[in-house]
Amino acid sequence: MSKTGEAFTHFNSTVRTVLMAVLVGVFGYGGFQAYQAYSEPRRELEGKERELEQAYSDLDDVKQQLVTRDEKISELNDDITERDVRIDELQEDLDRVQTAVRLLKLHRRLARVEVLDQQTDESGQLQTKIRFIEVADEGQPIGEPAELTLEGDRVYIEYLVVKFDDQYVEQADIERGTAICLFERIFGENQNPDEGFVIDKVGSRPNAYDRGSVTSDFEQQIWNDFWTIANDRKKAEELGIRATHALAPSIRMEPGATYELDLRATGEFSLKRVD
Repeated sequence: MSKTGEAFTHFNSTVRTVLMAVLVGVFGYGGFQAYQAYSEPRRELEGKERELEQAYSDLDDVKQQLVTRDEKISELNDDITERDVRIDELQEDLDRVQTAVRLLKLHRRLARVEVLDQQTDESGQLQTKIRFIEVADEGQPIGEPAELTLEGDRVYIEYLVVKFDDQYVEQADIERGTAICLFERIFGENQNPDEGFVIDKVGSRPNAYDRGSVTSDFEQQIWNDFWTIANDRKKAEELGIRATHALAPSIRMEPGATYELDLRATGEFSLKRVD
Protein backbone atom coordinates (compact mmCIF):
# COMPACT_ATOMS: atom_id res chain seq x y z
CA MET A 1 0.00 0.00 0.00
CA SER A 2 1.26 3.45 -0.82
CA LYS A 3 2.12 5.93 1.85
CA THR A 4 -0.88 7.98 0.83
CA GLY A 5 -3.17 5.03 1.42
CA GLU A 6 -1.61 4.25 4.76
CA ALA A 7 -1.99 7.81 5.86
CA PHE A 8 -5.63 7.80 4.85
CA THR A 9 -6.25 4.55 6.65
CA HIS A 10 -4.55 5.87 9.75
CA PHE A 11 -6.61 9.04 9.55
CA ASN A 12 -9.82 7.06 9.24
CA SER A 13 -8.85 4.98 12.23
CA THR A 14 -8.12 8.07 14.23
CA VAL A 15 -11.39 9.64 13.19
CA ARG A 16 -13.29 6.49 14.17
CA THR A 17 -11.54 6.41 17.49
CA VAL A 18 -12.36 10.05 18.15
CA LEU A 19 -15.94 9.52 17.02
CA MET A 20 -16.24 6.49 19.28
CA ALA A 21 -14.80 8.47 22.15
CA VAL A 22 -17.25 11.28 21.44
CA LEU A 23 -20.11 8.85 21.18
CA VAL A 24 -19.09 7.08 24.36
CA GLY A 25 -18.81 10.46 26.08
CA VAL A 26 -22.14 11.57 24.75
CA PHE A 27 -23.88 8.35 25.72
CA GLY A 28 -22.07 8.27 29.05
CA TYR A 29 -23.10 11.81 29.89
CA GLY A 30 -26.63 11.14 28.68
CA GLY A 31 -26.72 7.98 30.75
CA PHE A 32 -25.43 9.88 33.77
CA GLN A 33 -28.02 12.55 33.21
CA ALA A 34 -30.69 9.90 32.77
CA TYR A 35 -29.52 8.15 35.93
CA GLN A 36 -29.52 11.45 37.77
CA ALA A 37 -33.01 12.19 36.49
CA TYR A 38 -34.13 8.72 37.52
CA SER A 39 -32.47 8.56 40.94
CA GLU A 40 -33.10 12.15 42.12
CA PRO A 41 -36.80 11.57 43.01
CA ARG A 42 -35.79 8.36 44.77
CA ARG A 43 -33.20 10.19 46.81
CA GLU A 44 -35.72 12.90 47.61
CA LEU A 45 -38.23 10.22 48.62
CA GLU A 46 -35.66 8.54 50.83
CA GLY A 47 -34.84 11.91 52.35
CA LYS A 48 -38.52 12.58 53.01
CA GLU A 49 -38.88 9.12 54.54
CA ARG A 50 -35.96 9.86 56.87
CA GLU A 51 -37.52 13.20 57.78
CA LEU A 52 -40.84 11.44 58.39
CA GLU A 53 -39.16 8.84 60.57
CA GLN A 54 -37.48 11.63 62.52
CA ALA A 55 -40.81 13.42 62.83
CA TYR A 56 -42.42 10.22 64.16
CA SER A 57 -39.54 9.82 66.59
CA ASP A 58 -39.92 13.44 67.72
CA LEU A 59 -43.68 12.88 68.04
CA ASP A 60 -43.07 9.83 70.23
CA ASP A 61 -40.78 11.94 72.40
CA VAL A 62 -43.45 14.61 72.67
CA LYS A 63 -46.08 11.99 73.51
CA GLN A 64 -43.84 10.58 76.25
CA GLN A 65 -43.25 14.08 77.57
CA LEU A 66 -47.04 14.62 77.64
CA VAL A 67 -47.53 11.34 79.48
CA THR A 68 -44.87 12.33 81.98
CA ARG A 69 -46.47 15.76 82.34
CA ASP A 70 -49.93 14.23 82.85
CA GLU A 71 -48.53 11.88 85.49
CA LYS A 72 -46.92 14.82 87.23
CA ILE A 73 -50.17 16.80 87.05
CA SER A 74 -52.05 13.80 88.48
CA GLU A 75 -49.54 13.57 91.33
CA LEU A 76 -49.89 17.29 91.99
CA ASN A 77 -53.69 16.98 91.96
CA ASP A 78 -53.44 14.12 94.45
CA ASP A 79 -51.18 16.27 96.61
CA ILE A 80 -53.65 19.15 96.38
CA THR A 81 -56.53 16.83 97.29
CA GLU A 82 -54.61 15.48 100.28
CA ARG A 83 -53.71 19.02 101.28
CA ASP A 84 -57.35 20.13 101.01
CA VAL A 85 -58.45 17.15 103.11
CA ARG A 86 -55.81 17.98 105.69
CA ILE A 87 -56.86 21.63 105.67
CA ASP A 88 -60.46 20.55 106.25
CA GLU A 89 -59.36 18.32 109.12
CA LEU A 90 -57.30 21.13 110.64
CA GLN A 91 -60.24 23.51 110.20
CA GLU A 92 -62.51 21.04 111.99
CA ASP A 93 -59.95 20.75 114.78
CA LEU A 94 -59.73 24.54 114.94
CA ASP A 95 -63.52 24.83 115.03
CA ARG A 96 -63.67 22.34 117.90
CA VAL A 97 -60.97 24.21 119.81
CA GLN A 98 -62.70 27.55 119.21
CA THR A 99 -66.01 26.04 120.29
CA ALA A 100 -64.40 24.65 123.41
CA VAL A 101 -62.85 28.03 124.21
CA ARG A 102 -66.17 29.76 123.56
CA LEU A 103 -67.98 27.32 125.82
CA LEU A 104 -65.43 27.85 128.56
CA LYS A 105 -66.26 31.55 128.39
CA LEU A 106 -70.01 31.09 128.00
CA HIS A 107 -71.80 31.22 131.32
CA ARG A 108 -75.18 32.00 132.78
CA ARG A 109 -75.72 34.04 135.88
CA LEU A 110 -78.04 32.06 138.12
CA ALA A 111 -78.20 33.83 141.46
CA ARG A 112 -76.89 36.63 143.63
CA VAL A 113 -76.27 36.46 147.37
CA GLU A 114 -76.22 39.71 149.36
CA VAL A 115 -74.85 39.57 152.90
CA LEU A 116 -77.20 41.74 154.93
CA ASP A 117 -75.70 41.27 158.40
CA GLN A 118 -73.37 39.18 160.55
CA GLN A 119 -73.60 39.01 164.33
CA THR A 120 -73.09 36.68 167.27
CA ASP A 121 -76.14 35.28 169.05
CA GLU A 122 -76.54 34.79 172.81
CA SER A 123 -74.71 31.46 172.69
CA GLY A 124 -71.73 33.04 171.00
CA GLN A 125 -72.56 31.46 167.62
CA LEU A 126 -71.85 33.62 164.57
CA GLN A 127 -74.86 34.05 162.31
CA THR A 128 -74.97 35.35 158.74
CA LYS A 129 -78.10 36.91 157.31
CA ILE A 130 -78.31 36.82 153.52
CA ARG A 131 -80.66 37.66 150.70
CA PHE A 132 -80.73 34.98 147.98
CA ILE A 133 -81.97 36.17 144.59
CA GLU A 134 -82.24 34.06 141.45
CA VAL A 135 -81.40 36.18 138.40
CA ALA A 136 -81.50 36.09 134.60
CA ASP A 137 -78.43 36.43 132.37
CA GLU A 138 -78.69 40.22 132.42
CA GLY A 139 -78.88 40.24 136.21
CA GLN A 140 -82.54 41.10 136.69
CA PRO A 141 -84.27 39.22 139.56
CA ILE A 142 -86.45 36.19 138.84
CA GLY A 143 -89.08 35.32 141.42
CA GLU A 144 -89.15 36.54 145.00
CA PRO A 145 -85.88 37.05 146.95
CA ALA A 146 -85.44 34.89 150.06
CA GLU A 147 -83.94 36.32 153.26
CA LEU A 148 -82.27 33.61 155.34
CA THR A 149 -80.22 33.45 158.54
CA LEU A 150 -77.49 30.82 158.52
CA GLU A 151 -75.25 29.40 161.25
CA GLY A 152 -71.63 30.52 160.71
CA ASP A 153 -70.01 32.70 158.09
CA ARG A 154 -69.08 29.93 155.66
CA VAL A 155 -72.11 29.44 153.43
CA TYR A 156 -72.80 26.33 151.33
CA ILE A 157 -75.07 26.40 148.28
CA GLU A 158 -76.17 22.92 147.31
CA TYR A 159 -77.44 22.37 143.79
CA LEU A 160 -78.25 19.61 141.34
CA VAL A 161 -76.58 19.79 137.92
CA VAL A 162 -77.21 18.02 134.63
CA LYS A 163 -74.32 18.07 132.14
CA PHE A 164 -74.97 17.07 128.54
CA ASP A 165 -72.60 15.38 126.11
CA ASP A 166 -70.15 17.78 124.48
CA GLN A 167 -71.56 17.19 120.98
CA TYR A 168 -74.90 18.69 122.00
CA VAL A 169 -73.25 21.62 123.75
CA GLU A 170 -71.01 22.30 120.73
CA GLN A 171 -74.02 22.19 118.40
CA ALA A 172 -76.03 24.49 120.69
CA ASP A 173 -78.83 21.92 120.76
CA ILE A 174 -82.15 23.53 121.67
CA GLU A 175 -82.74 21.13 124.58
CA ARG A 176 -79.21 20.09 125.52
CA GLY A 177 -77.07 23.05 124.46
CA THR A 178 -76.18 24.04 128.03
CA ALA A 179 -75.95 22.40 131.42
CA ILE A 180 -78.96 22.94 133.68
CA CYS A 181 -78.99 23.47 137.41
CA LEU A 182 -81.51 23.34 140.23
CA PHE A 183 -80.68 25.02 143.56
CA GLU A 184 -81.68 22.66 146.32
CA ARG A 185 -80.79 24.27 149.64
CA ILE A 186 -78.50 26.68 151.47
CA PHE A 187 -76.91 26.04 154.84
CA GLY A 188 -74.15 27.37 157.06
CA GLU A 189 -71.02 25.57 158.21
CA ASN A 190 -72.55 24.93 161.65
CA GLN A 191 -75.67 23.36 160.21
CA ASN A 192 -76.38 19.92 158.84
CA PRO A 193 -77.39 19.97 155.17
CA ASP A 194 -80.85 18.69 156.02
CA GLU A 195 -81.24 21.68 158.33
CA GLY A 196 -80.66 24.05 155.46
CA PHE A 197 -83.21 26.19 153.67
CA VAL A 198 -84.85 24.65 150.61
CA ILE A 199 -84.67 26.86 147.51
CA ASP A 200 -86.13 24.78 144.66
CA LYS A 201 -87.93 21.51 145.24
CA VAL A 202 -86.72 18.48 143.31
CA GLY A 203 -89.17 17.95 140.46
CA SER A 204 -89.79 21.67 140.04
CA ARG A 205 -88.33 23.76 137.26
CA PRO A 206 -85.56 26.24 138.18
CA ASN A 207 -86.57 29.86 137.63
CA ALA A 208 -83.23 30.61 135.96
CA TYR A 209 -84.07 28.25 133.10
CA ASP A 210 -87.50 29.57 132.33
CA ARG A 211 -87.75 29.56 128.51
CA GLY A 212 -91.42 30.41 128.45
CA SER A 213 -94.67 29.52 130.14
CA VAL A 214 -94.51 25.85 129.13
CA THR A 215 -91.90 23.37 130.39
CA SER A 216 -90.83 20.88 127.74
CA ASP A 217 -91.55 17.23 128.41
CA PHE A 218 -87.84 16.51 128.01
CA GLU A 219 -86.77 18.94 130.73
CA GLN A 220 -89.60 18.01 133.07
CA GLN A 221 -88.65 14.34 132.75
CA ILE A 222 -85.11 15.17 133.88
CA TRP A 223 -86.23 17.00 137.01
CA ASN A 224 -88.87 14.39 137.83
CA ASP A 225 -86.41 11.49 137.46
CA PHE A 226 -83.20 13.24 138.48
CA TRP A 227 -81.85 10.61 140.90
CA THR A 228 -83.11 7.74 138.76
CA ILE A 229 -81.17 9.12 135.81
CA ALA A 230 -78.12 9.65 138.03
CA ASN A 231 -78.10 5.92 138.81
CA ASP A 232 -79.09 4.61 135.38
CA ARG A 233 -76.24 5.06 132.92
CA LYS A 234 -78.22 3.68 129.97
CA LYS A 235 -81.09 6.06 130.55
CA ALA A 236 -78.66 8.97 130.89
CA GLU A 237 -77.01 8.07 127.58
CA GLU A 238 -80.39 7.89 125.86
CA LEU A 239 -81.06 11.44 127.02
CA GLY A 240 -77.61 12.67 125.95
CA ILE A 241 -76.54 13.27 129.56
CA ARG A 242 -72.92 12.73 130.57
CA ALA A 243 -73.24 13.54 134.28
CA THR A 244 -76.00 14.05 136.84
CA HIS A 245 -75.07 14.82 140.44
CA ALA A 246 -75.17 17.27 143.33
CA LEU A 247 -72.52 19.79 144.39
CA ALA A 248 -72.24 22.20 147.28
CA PRO A 249 -69.63 24.93 146.72
CA SER A 250 -69.01 27.23 149.64
CA ILE A 251 -67.34 30.51 150.46
CA ARG A 252 -66.68 32.43 153.66
CA MET A 253 -68.90 35.48 153.39
CA GLU A 254 -68.25 38.95 154.74
CA PRO A 255 -70.74 41.63 155.87
CA GLY A 256 -71.99 43.91 153.10
CA ALA A 257 -70.49 41.73 150.35
CA THR A 258 -72.30 40.48 147.26
CA TYR A 259 -71.61 37.11 145.67
CA GLU A 260 -72.63 35.76 142.29
CA LEU A 261 -73.23 32.21 141.11
CA ASP A 262 -72.48 31.33 137.49
CA LEU A 263 -72.91 28.11 135.54
CA ARG A 264 -70.93 27.50 132.37
CA ALA A 265 -72.53 25.72 129.41
CA THR A 266 -70.31 22.71 130.08
CA GLY A 267 -71.48 22.44 133.70
CA GLU A 268 -68.74 24.11 135.74
CA PHE A 269 -70.14 26.16 138.61
CA SER A 270 -68.52 29.24 140.16
CA LEU A 271 -69.26 31.17 143.32
CA LYS A 272 -67.38 34.45 143.60
CA ARG A 273 -67.51 37.88 145.18
CA VAL A 274 -68.47 40.61 142.73
CA ASP A 275 -68.80 43.85 144.71
